[in-house]
Amino acid sequence: MKRALFTTASVALVAAALSGCTDNPNGFPGDKTAAAEPPAYVVTHHANNTEYAIPEQLLFATDSSEVLPTGHIIIAQLSALAQKHSSAAVEVNGYTDTTGTKEHNQKLSVARADAVASEMAQNGVAADRIKAQGFGESDLLVPTDNNVNEAKNRRVVVVLASR
Repeated sequence: MKRALFTTASVALVAAALSGCTDNPNGFPGDKTAAAEPPAYVVTHHANNTEYAIPEQLLFATDSSEVLPTGHIIIAQLSALAQKHSSAAVEVNGYTDTTGTKEHNQKLSVARADAVASEMAQNGVAADRIKAQGFGESDLLVPTDNNVNEAKNRRVVVVLASR
């Protein structure tokens, strides 16, 4: 498993990334993206899929499933990748931190995954290719006690998988 962390997001990033100017070793195999700035997600390659983990602070405010302006930029970029790889299934997985009840966090993670999936569909990814699911506060990226506000645990992961 290969992991790379990138956290810069800007309007220029999307314009450059979508223009397709150089090979990007951190994206889906064969993708072309800008060399000037890396994408705003963590890329993990597996045998049959590529995961794009999106840090929550770029997508949502605390305890919200409304996509923030910087989140729209990242979702547009991932939508373009999904469109380029039209044979890949798209999974959108939502997670939360431990603030609030487990039941609330489960619902919030589903709402966040649904929001990203909906926006990807609005961006041209076929809705029947997208599966959105929430995992609440399970699978914490940073282990914490209950009621800990940890941004790294509030995340969405988009998976492009071979069919």
